[in-house]
Amino acid sequence: MKRLGTAILGICLLLSSTAFSQSRGIFTINAGQMNPKDTKSGMIVGAVMSRSVDDAVDIGLGIDVFHKAYSDETQVAEETAEGLKTSQTATLVDYTRTIIPINVVLNVKIPMGRYFGYFIRGSMGYSYLISKEKNYELQTSETRKYGGLGWRGGGGMYYQVGRRSTLFGEAFFNSNEVSRDVGDKDIGLPVTEHVDLSGLGFRLGVSLVLR
Repeated sequence: MKRLGTAILGICLLLSSTAFSQSRGIFTINAGQMNPKDTKSGMIVGAVMSRSVDDAVDIGLGIDVFHKAYSDETQVAEETAEGLKTSQTATLVDYTRTIIPINVVLNVKIPMGRYFGYFIRGSMGYSYLISKEKNYELQTSETRKYGGLGWRGGGGMYYQVGRRSTLFGEAFFNSNEVSRDVGDKDIGLPVTEHVDLSGLGFRLGVSLVLR
């Protein structure tokens, strides 16, 4: 899996290298919320370094970081005394999950005026998941590492606030399933564990023209 991830990153760099030979550089930073299927929703921040192909299209390489810590709890008791209802919960597992997608990003603008318009954005690449889990019931702690290919599509509106700066808001869908090999079972067949990170999200950001 590590070799596959390295190969994918190499392809991403190769695909984006032609864009980096263009004249105008664009640096984008963003932050928002993402709701992966197999984990709790959390904050995602990212950055993209790209180059313009023309006035409407730019392509580059982006990296995001999603981080979320949460607990799996269950109700263990409920009591009612003198009109006061109380309940007790127990923590079964603590999770700390970090997702790091690295993608080639293509952005297409659709101007509606001199300063504002719409855009669509697509990306493909490789995602890493680092999952730290503490199981209080079994008294175990483990860090699991996953990886897998994925893509993301989205769109939104932009507004040019200065000669070199543009604000934008975007809604997106992330399609990504990561996995790890967990060894062989008694029947001798390889077993793989999967985590589905697909889900909707939104983010706000700013793009800066470097030159």
